[in-house]
Amino acid sequence: MKRSKKYSPRHSPAFVLLFLARGANYGGAILKMMEEEIPCFLGDSSMVYRMLQDLEEEGAVAGQWEMTKSGRPVKYYFLTEKGWEQLLDAEEDMRKRINNHVFFLEELERAKKNKK
Repeated sequence: MKRSKKYSPRHSPAFVLLFLARGANYGGAILKMMEEEIPCFLGDSSMVYRMLQDLEEEGAVAGQWEMTKSGRPVKYYFLTEKGWEQLLDAEEDMRKRINNHVFFLEELERAKKNKK
């Protein structure tokens, strides 16, 4: 199944929360970590900033503007208690999905062996 560049994975908010669990950070840094560390990351900067905005509106993250050495203000985001709760809920959901995916892959292997 081919996905377009604008594909926004279902668990994108959970990944944003996960990277903020490491500590407060700004959108550009979160995007860079996601691009470098998530094996099949298909998002972009607009997706990350949209997630941050949505999570802030939900109360899962809070933002604070800070001045940088260059004099440019940057908005740093950090997890709230609600954000931690959402992150733990995402963990539970992903563990269930992993179990289903493992079942699928094991059954597919059995089916392929029986086909031969």
